[in-house]
Parts: sequence; C-alpha cells; structure tokens
Amino acid sequence: MSGKKAETMVVERELWVENRLGLHARPAMKISNLALQFDAVLVLEKDGVQVNARDLLAILTLDCPQGTRLVLKASGPEAGEAALSVSRLFAQKFGES
Repeated sequence: MSGKKAETMVVERELWVENRLGLHARPAMKISNLALQFDAVLVLEKDGVQVNARDLLAILTLDCPQGTRLVLKASGPEAGEAALSVSRLFAQKFGES
C-alpha cells in the first residue's frame, strides 16, 4: 500500500530563471538530461502552458528569458529527489552567470 502512496506523490516547486541568457539550448538540455535520471514525471509550467521536462524542444518553446517564473510539478516514486535536483540546477544558474 505504501508503494502506491509514493507513486502518487506530487511535489511542486517555484523556479526562477536567473542566468543572464535565460533558458536556451544548453540549460534546456541539462534539465531534460536530469529529468531522464529519475523515475518521476516532471512537468514545467509557464503561464498555464505545461511541457514535459524530458523534452528539450518543448522546454525551449516556453521562451524563458532571465527573470521568468516557472512551476515544476513532479510526480512518481522519485518525485522529491527529482524536484530537489532540478531546483538546484536552477539555483546554480545552470553553471552560467
């Protein structure tokens, strides 16, 4: 029974694009590669538009310059770990300035 509860766990995090160039190809690739490492469904939302965080091109369609607010929704067995890892990636400005 506890396995089912873990699968339905949903974690939401508010993320801010802080790097100077915004979400361009390199940061989007880092997000999608990181999302693939977890047994979780990760969705990024901007202004009501939701995309799969594993899909590089979908992330780019969100058009996120510096200062953009996103909401990360993670669900599945590793939702908490996945949300924390993606949040850290944003906080580190994807290794950029």
